[in-house]
Amino acid sequence: MPCRPIEFSLRSRILVALVIVLVPAIVLPMIHVYGTRDDLRRNILLFQAEKVSRGIRADTVDHLPLTSKNGEEMYYTLYTPEGELLWHSPNAGRPRMFRPALLDERKRFNGWYSAYAGAEISVPVRLPDGNILMVSKRDEKEREVLDRLLGSRLEKSLFLLMTYGTLAVLLVTFLLRWTMRPVYRAAALTRRIKPDEPGQSIPLAGVPSEMRELVEAANEVLKRLSAAYQREKHFVSDAAHQLRTPLTVLGLMLEEGKNEGRPDWEGIRREFRHMERMVQQLGRLAKSEGMALHAPPKPVNFSRLVRETAAALFPLFEKQGRMLEAFIMDGLHCRCDPITMRELVINLLENALLHGKGTVRVSVLQKNGRILMDVSDEGEGVPEMLRESMFERFRKRESNSPGSGLGLAIARQTARNAGGSVAFISSSPCVLRLDIPKAAAE
Repeated sequence: MPCRPIEFSLRSRILVALVIVLVPAIVLPMIHVYGTRDDLRRNILLFQAEKVSRGIRADTVDHLPLTSKNGEEMYYTLYTPEGELLWHSPNAGRPRMFRPALLDERKRFNGWYSAYAGAEISVPVRLPDGNILMVSKRDEKEREVLDRLLGSRLEKSLFLLMTYGTLAVLLVTFLLRWTMRPVYRAAALTRRIKPDEPGQSIPLAGVPSEMRELVEAANEVLKRLSAAYQREKHFVSDAAHQLRTPLTVLGLMLEEGKNEGRPDWEGIRREFRHMERMVQQLGRLAKSEGMALHAPPKPVNFSRLVRETAAALFPLFEKQGRMLEAFIMDGLHCRCDPITMRELVINLLENALLHGKGTVRVSVLQKNGRILMDVSDEGEGVPEMLRESMFERFRKRESNSPGSGLGLAIARQTARNAGGSVAFISSSPCVLRLDIPKAAAE
């Protein structure tokens, strides 16, 4: 069974990060203190070495004192400037390492850290004759005194650091609580948003700038959910209202057929076909409205799409004894869903076929970076005062006219999804125009 990952709150992560920062702040001074101790030891020995070697030459090194004033044993090793061993004191037992680099004061004391010197410490001194004398000693007493002194300072420093660290943790905890207070308020308000009231938004007042983008994104989601909820609410209400009448008629026809023993099967089939068409168009409308929430699709060859759709519908016009003329500019592209856009073109052409008269003309042109598709016929058209209302759901100019009154509503939503619009622009002749932005071909 896979282990569940450990979840950490923002507060705990910041506190852990603060502790990680404070630990080196405590450990590094301890290392620095011991480096300081060895620097002091070298300084003391260097002072002693310069004092005892004053006036000493290679031929008089055997006169060097073998003990310091503190009674600590001193060891000497003599080298040429090139590093050749010349002599070492009898009590040393062995030569000490040649370290001429320590003659440079910057390398001796000004490094970022001092290496641990060990129980024995050594420093070089340049004699008047140019030779280099390595002076060494075991400084237990001096090291003990320095340890006590620096240990005392370290304890005080650690106490101050621990106090500061504790105060820093408390301060950061308070600041986190104060900083997150608007976020907690926003979360509480979000929990109080009811399913039937998604239009509310999270207040941005007091929200930290680092979290403002997240809250704005959440508000945008709530806004889209509110719009989708309202569309769904209206959709269900309209669908229930429009389906009530055919269901009632169908029920009466079935009841009458049962009572008389002669059901009107042709009328029943007609009502079923009417409801089937209405349900299909309701599904298309819901799909087109849902597509408005998605990113714009890839460019589609709109010229070819209209030409193919008009060719597919030409036999239907020919059967009705009507003419269909087309003037389509080549190479025009738009960003749209090709399936729903094809249905839009079909709706506009069928609308002209069912409700118009005479020859139907479709033209596709471009103007100022827009694609304009006009569908016109020789009928009476729609009066100007009724043009906008014809795009409402289930709206028909005449109640007994064929269709469900959803075709133009679906067409308008599809046009909006493509960033455009569809509207009646003329009554005599009747002209229905689709206006969408042109896109570059990929």
